[in-house]
Amino acid sequence: MDRIPALRRVILAEVSPAVGALWAAVAVAIPTALRWAIDQGHSGSPFVTFYPAVALAALFLGWRWGTAVAVGCTLMANRIFAEESLFDVLLGSDGLLLGLFALSCAVLIVTGEMCRRLLRELEAAHAREELLNAELMHRVKNMLATVNAMAVLTARHAEPGGFAQAFTGRMQALGRATELLGAGRELHCDLRKLIDSATEPFRTEGNFAIRGQPCELPRDACVPLSLALHELCTNAVKHGALTSPEGRVELTWTCGAGDVLTLDWRESGGPPVPEVRRAGMGTQLLRRQRGLGSVEVEFGREGLSCTIAIEGVTPD
Repeated sequence: MDRIPALRRVILAEVSPAVGALWAAVAVAIPTALRWAIDQGHSGSPFVTFYPAVALAALFLGWRWGTAVAVGCTLMANRIFAEESLFDVLLGSDGLLLGLFALSCAVLIVTGEMCRRLLRELEAAHAREELLNAELMHRVKNMLATVNAMAVLTARHAEPGGFAQAFTGRMQALGRATELLGAGRELHCDLRKLIDSATEPFRTEGNFAIRGQPCELPRDACVPLSLALHELCTNAVKHGALTSPEGRVELTWTCGAGDVLTLDWRESGGPPVPEVRRAGMGTQLLRRQRGLGSVEVEFGREGLSCTIAIEGVTPD
């Protein structure tokens, strides 16, 4: 079928009732005329030319029209080629012949419908394969672009000798976020799982308070948010609340009107965090970008605070 595109398109096409009735009439008329032209039905079985018509009707039009063609062929053969009425045929010696014709038609209709459905399933599988391949290529390109940008910016802004540690940490955060987009999670990722995986290396007993309703993030927000949280955690360990045993981070979120998530990061108990004047890698991650509707960072006396808004969130 793949080598004959026109034939494949005809089988896969949806048939309207008017078109189906027209082709069913043609499928009855042509074998009837052919049988009449041969010997007017006097020799052999009168149904011999009708078998291909039934099979083709079932294959191209579906089992319903195939059945209609089989019934039409039976009536035409009886009206034109048989001297007895259909009722007399059923009771007479030709009843067995008619039964074999009906059985043969049933087999042809079932076979044609099975081929038709198999081709449709193959077409659907091919479409899914193309969609998955396109999605895979899209994800690979995005991932390579993200890794390349992270490597360039980390090398540009890292402390001397600190590139490996900084880049490794960011790649681990990227890996954890990517895992949340695995099998069965094509469009969303679980927010709580993302937060837990991003903050787990930095959590000790009592230094994090995490609260919020269960919800799922759109796919485009999962990686940027994971990297942003990793950056906030890293900054808190280096300069903020997590440098002190009494330091604490409160991470809360709410899902408001229009499925907009508002996530708040609040540090307390640590030293005042000086405002960063130089645009480094962390600044690139803590800014508005695709997936993050807005990012607001404040450097207060109690510690750093950050508010992130994300659209398209689905509450569980």
